[in-house]
Amino acid sequence: MRYYIDTEFNGTGGQLLSLALVREDGAHFYEVLHAHELVVPWVRDHVVPHFGKDPIERLQLVKKLQKFLRKDAGLHVFVADWPEDLAHFNTMLLRDHGKRNDPLRYVCLLLNLPGFDTAHTSAVPHNALEDARALADHVEKNLAGELATMAPAELAMVRCASAQSDLA
Repeated sequence: MRYYIDTEFNGTGGQLLSLALVREDGAHFYEVLHAHELVVPWVRDHVVPHFGKDPIERLQLVKKLQKFLRKDAGLHVFVADWPEDLAHFNTMLLRDHGKRNDPLRYVCLLLNLPGFDTAHTSAVPHNALEDARALADHVEKNLAGELATMAPAELAMVRCASAQSDLA
């Protein structure tokens, strides 16, 4: 199963503020975290107003994420278009004391999508859920042949990982 990831965070290298995953079938996960550091002005002005829900604590997010991901038994393929999205997502797969959560086997793909920008295609730019939906829509339409904007190597990478998930 493919999952498209987007996060919002407090500036480059800053605290994770929201996390969204959109499954290839449209099911989604979205949560907002309490800010535990001073929010930088750009994020305060362009991201925070678009959260659309109340923040929760990290442990709550981790538990909800696990419940969402456990619905699929096969190999999970996580797709992002920005490195920090994958970095923040992967930290949410750790429980307290560094214990590892499910899924225990998964693939992360970082796509290079020149010309694609969630800020221009998202229904609500800088909202992690809407940005993840825009990414999912873009990649899924390319996979289905409805769009032809992705490089063949990027498409092949997604298809190969997805084929492996079907075998798992």
